[in-house]
Amino acid sequence: MSTRKAISSALLVLALASGCTRDNVDKPPAITASSAPIVDSQPYWCDFMPQQAVRAITGITVPLTESKEGVPSSHGQCSLRNEYNRLSLLWSAGMGDEVLEIARKNFGRKQLSALPADLGVGLIAYTGDVPRTKPYYTMMLFRCDGKRPWISVDLSEVAKGRDPVRDLTELLRITRKRYGEIHHCTPRAT
Repeated sequence: MSTRKAISSALLVLALASGCTRDNVDKPPAITASSAPIVDSQPYWCDFMPQQAVRAITGITVPLTESKEGVPSSHGQCSLRNEYNRLSLLWSAGMGDEVLEIARKNFGRKQLSALPADLGVGLIAYTGDVPRTKPYYTMMLFRCDGKRPWISVDLSEVAKGRDPVRDLTELLRITRKRYGEIHHCTPRAT
């Protein structure tokens, strides 16, 4: 798959996702308990995300099947699924500003939080829709040496008692660090 085609596919997914959301958004489930920190540890799913962290955030304990596509040097997409997609990760070394603009247009009204300035620019959103639509959405644009890559992670659910903003921020922090390790560059804010 060509880089341009893959990025166009990612943009199409983002554009179509906007048609699957509601304007009146429910708030995410209340935080009812403290939660253990999300930490970087092997093994990884989708090359970027610690399996333990994904399971802690989502509460999913059933076996998941990983499916990856893309060109490792420039872009990729990955999903984790059992009876439906539980998590999607998209990333690319290009077109980040365009993807961020689409993400803000599609999910800005549903935003739970902007990203901390030291992480980059982007958002964490909750659409309030059913788990099959992956209602938790994140998008992050950052620098890695001379490039401006972006990473987007969508989740079907966050476990009761977990703080989605804190947990997804930490997951993005680990994901960005792993991006730098894999691509031999130093991640930093935009």
